[in-house]
Amino acid sequence: MKTAREYLEELVKIGPRGPGTEGERKAAEYIARELKRMGYNVEWQGFKTTRDNLYLLPLQVAVLLCFSASISLKYGGLFNILALLLSILGLSLFLLEVSGVPIETSFMPRYQSQNVFTRFNDSGKKLIIVSAHYDTQRASILFHPKLVDYLGVVSKAIFACFLMVPIGILLSVFNIHSIAEVFLRAGLVATAIITVLMFFCEVTGRYVQGANDNGSGVALTLALAEYFANHRSEFPENVDIVFLFTGSEEAGVRGMKHFIKTYSKILPRDTQFIILDNLGAGKITFLEGEGIVFYRKAGKILLEIAEEMRKKNDGRVQKMKNLLLPTDALAVMAAGFNAIAFLGKDEKGRIANYHWYTDTIENVDMNLLQYAEEFFKEYLIRVAKTISRNT
Repeated sequence: MKTAREYLEELVKIGPRGPGTEGERKAAEYIARELKRMGYNVEWQGFKTTRDNLYLLPLQVAVLLCFSASISLKYGGLFNILALLLSILGLSLFLLEVSGVPIETSFMPRYQSQNVFTRFNDSGKKLIIVSAHYDTQRASILFHPKLVDYLGVVSKAIFACFLMVPIGILLSVFNIHSIAEVFLRAGLVATAIITVLMFFCEVTGRYVQGANDNGSGVALTLALAEYFANHRSEFPENVDIVFLFTGSEEAGVRGMKHFIKTYSKILPRDTQFIILDNLGAGKITFLEGEGIVFYRKAGKILLEIAEEMRKKNDGRVQKMKNLLLPTDALAVMAAGFNAIAFLGKDEKGRIANYHWYTDTIENVDMNLLQYAEEFFKEYLIRVAKTISRNT
């Protein structure tokens, strides 16, 4: 049996794995080969995706709002209706993107991506899905080590700037022109700055190696798949485990959204999703829920077992309420399934080398990776035994 460390060492040799790129496809092929070697029947689910939503979606929204503010300021009158509709469209795209629902929000070109998972069928068994995304993000000035701690403030500021435009247009509709002009001019300047910033990030960003994000999660999921294949007797007979590797998570959890959209009617409603992401540094951290605008709580059973294990693991495991950018768990929760996300974070909530060029295998804490492998074996068995009893 291979260890998580061995899987990680093999995966990073492929190089960066951006959504819809050759590197991502090679990583999917590697994962499929390893699962077949373990004896699994493997499903390959192709889909189309944009290569980026982290920078391009805010850019698209900012352009729409900038255009809306310009129409309102220049023409006013009945043109305010058009401006208002365009601004609502822009805000709707943004809110839909952060909600986790599987609705396409980007106008950008599409590229081929894929999910890889162990095949499942309607056997009547309880189901656990252990999942990790295998694609990597691009570094940009927003994630510079000296600036990344302010990312939450920047995100809130961007949303506040977006709101200025529709508020200004509404004030103009109700003939409160002096205040409306202040909002619209401030919104126009702000959205123009956001457009330039996001365009700069888009053209200068380069894909990182992604050893921690999310080579570590992939390595752990492969190690758990091999453990399950060789130790089925330790798991209840009425529980099956699926191992899912999603593409294009970094492009707005597109892989998980596609999986959920395809299989939500087939999966039992009590399916439990365990998401492993960024587990190569810090402490094992489970999130109590996800969603900045629409908050969704993690699954009850998954949370209770995580909390029990946190209490007995001598400060090596912690919990946090939320995360700024969503994991694949948000799309699962938005569809009404139980899910929990585990990440590696320090006491202040930082993810090591987050979306930066230092996210290399040399900066992965191999002791943590080994500890996490044993932790999740126990966690998986405990979840399986718990849902087995809940018939």
